[in-house]
Amino acid sequence: MNSLRKAVMIGCTWFAISGMAQVPAAHGTSEDLKKNGLAQLDQGRIKEAIATFREALKSVPRDAEILNDLGIALRKDGDLPGSLNALNAALSVRQDDARIHNNLALTLRAMGRLNQAVAAMKKASDLEPRDSVLHRNMGVLLSEADASEQAERELRKAVELAPSDAENHRALARLLAKQKRGAEALSSYSAALERAPRSADLHLEAGHLYLATGDPARAEREFRICIELDPGNSKCHQGQGSLILANGALAAAETELRRALQSDPNSGDAHRDLGAVLRKKGDFTRAAVELNEAARLLPDDGSVRYMLARTLQKTEQSSQATVQLEAAEALNQRRRNANLAASDVALGTELLKNGEFAAAEARLREAASLSPEDPLTHYNYGLALLLQDKVEEGIAQFRTTLQLRPDDPDTLYYLGRAYLKKHEPAEAAGALQQALRMNPEDSHARNTLAVALAGMRNFTAARTEFERARTLEPKNPLYERNLNCLNREMRDCELGF
Repeated sequence: MNSLRKAVMIGCTWFAISGMAQVPAAHGTSEDLKKNGLAQLDQGRIKEAIATFREALKSVPRDAEILNDLGIALRKDGDLPGSLNALNAALSVRQDDARIHNNLALTLRAMGRLNQAVAAMKKASDLEPRDSVLHRNMGVLLSEADASEQAERELRKAVELAPSDAENHRALARLLAKQKRGAEALSSYSAALERAPRSADLHLEAGHLYLATGDPARAEREFRICIELDPGNSKCHQGQGSLILANGALAAAETELRRALQSDPNSGDAHRDLGAVLRKKGDFTRAAVELNEAARLLPDDGSVRYMLARTLQKTEQSSQATVQLEAAEALNQRRRNANLAASDVALGTELLKNGEFAAAEARLREAASLSPEDPLTHYNYGLALLLQDKVEEGIAQFRTTLQLRPDDPDTLYYLGRAYLKKHEPAEAAGALQQALRMNPEDSHARNTLAVALAGMRNFTAARTEFERARTLEPKNPLYERNLNCLNREMRDCELGF
């Protein structure tokens, strides 16, 4: 097997798939209630829809359609565990329904369980390979997971399947912009706008990209169209105000930014930019008010705190200015640590690939101390330890990784291998079975699970797993040797993993 497997450490429009919305019907049968619930869901009356779906389920508790729609409604209401339970119940009735797998993926994604979300979306896409929405949703999930090449393949497939769908072009444009491929991204935004020319949000996104690629005139045009199409859109006014501020037209910038705050008083960007306008006008007292609000709404933005500190100094509030400077410096130090850790992780990973395990361990230990909340750092550190047979220490790092990202199949796989090295096959089997629930086509995990099951004397299950591994990767001689060894009751041979 590969000595290193890259862990999948995993803004778009998401599409849940429910039944067709219909005209509300009178309360009565479960079918009537289902129609009523769908209409309420369409109208944004989420809690009423939940109550209606629950009422319908009293008479038909295993109706997959109603359970699916209840799962959607509960996710919209913020009840993610409830949504997960409803969608799993729907799948227990109708396991080959791509819509339900799609909705399960969206709920898992909202819960931060990105790897499980990818696995669920893959199941949906496998069931309905010609559905462009499923390919788009998969592409966006993979983009969030920083699996850019796979994401691009999925999004281009979505465009190929439904070229008239503006959302497919938008999702591809966002991925390309994220990759700093500005010209290609702008081409995709143009394609999206050809299909949805009255989408204010599309004009807004295109405007920001024009600004980022050095074309402020085109950006200003897109922001202006955005405002014309949706005068109450705070982000359109904020984008225009920020651009005008950069050009030094303070009065016009203030007008746009105040319009942004009228539409959305909680726009941290608008408060920040309005604070900058007032600073430039010499109105430090009102600037401090705006920047204080920006700091509350943008707590991780060190530049806001620096600007606020300088403004407070102008108003002779030196003690408060010191607090803000210290907060800004702490944020900057955290960012510097993260950058240093990323450099250490990159070098440590390269050292691992080159077989320099002790040097890799040193680099990754430093990275873990600098960025203790990064799961990929702990994962790679665990690998470096395991490859030196420092099994207990490796297990500790893998467990830390799983605390930070509970659904990572690669971490579970290596945790299983570590437990096998400790001669604890039951613990190994538990970790490997969890990994295979998320990535059932992983032949290495199936082979390793088979070794663990054999260690538990469960030879029938072990044989099944070896056969599955061989089916998934028929050219791997290890699986054939293991199966032959098991059939000889492991006389004069050992199982390999």
